[in-house]
Amino acid sequence: MKLNDLFLALRRFRQILLACVCTVSLMVGGGLRAQEVIPITVIDAYAPTALWVRVFMNYYMPEVDRRLAEAGNYEIDWNSAFSGTVAKTGGVLEALQYGLADIGIITSPFHPDKVPFYNISFVTPLVTADIGLVARTVDEIVDRYPELRQEWNDYNQVFLTAAGAIDTYQVLMSEPIESLEDFQGKKICGVGLNLRYVQGLGSAAVSSNLGDFYNNIATGLTEGTIAWAESAVAYKLYEVAPYMIDIRLGAVTSKVITMNRRTWNQLPDEVRDVLAETAIDYRDELARETDQRAQSSREEFVVQGGTIQPLTDEQRQTWAASLPNMAKEWAEDLEERGLPGRQILRDYMDIMRAHNQPIVRHWDREL
Repeated sequence: MKLNDLFLALRRFRQILLACVCTVSLMVGGGLRAQEVIPITVIDAYAPTALWVRVFMNYYMPEVDRRLAEAGNYEIDWNSAFSGTVAKTGGVLEALQYGLADIGIITSPFHPDKVPFYNISFVTPLVTADIGLVARTVDEIVDRYPELRQEWNDYNQVFLTAAGAIDTYQVLMSEPIESLEDFQGKKICGVGLNLRYVQGLGSAAVSSNLGDFYNNIATGLTEGTIAWAESAVAYKLYEVAPYMIDIRLGAVTSKVITMNRRTWNQLPDEVRDVLAETAIDYRDELARETDQRAQSSREEFVVQGGTIQPLTDEQRQTWAASLPNMAKEWAEDLEERGLPGRQILRDYMDIMRAHNQPIVRHWDREL
């Protein structure tokens, strides 16, 4: 059977499964009422080690259950398929598109060719470390420009929210860095757009993914990585890269929660409302968890033998000046797709300035 045929067969199976709603009898006020049980499969390529997956499991899913239970009309039968059991890294968008799952956490840096808008925080580094502000701003801009929400139609999905678990990107190295010149020739791994953060310093960027960063450094494939404090602790990166260069490149919303459109259309309005409203609350809960863990993770990094190496304001300015104008390139790409990229960038930066963020480089003023 061809892969596409398998996708279609699985889609038809899920449609039948969703249509064959189970019922259970509940005693309510002395009478009987039918409660529909709706099967929903949720996916991400990452394991529950990742903060955004843990918060999805421990907050989003139980909160959806709680809100539906209050009305007593519907119940979700969750099938959790994390750790790449359905889709590997970079494959969640396609898996949702073809109906292999119902709802998922998409990592947007893997799809700059399909949904480039959602990488706006990646192309505007050194702007803010406020992950809650970034996530709310991305959703606000989606609301301002309906075409951003509509582009998910091309991938058979419904946009629910953007989210992020990265308070600020740092660079972790296996050896200490005495000056920015020490980055020259160093091999540093990262994911997608963040690889460009170190190229202006003369480093060799190596494409990888979070789960492989440790082994990359341990085996000498790279001498460092671009990560953030919470991930450095969760993945024990301090064991192989104990020097955190405190550049504070900024917070990013690397996650997008979407739902397969066919599944969405078959759901009752009450369930759709709860799924959508709780997604926004998940966004905010994840931001709170990220902020809470940021400082404690920095402290734990040091406890585990790591060293945080500060940079001066002058060094951060020099680093900022070394970066290519990714924001301009990103805005021009959106314009070519028929989207108002330049205005969207101005809107984003205006919101950051309105919230008095410590902006090192005003990207929209270089268009």
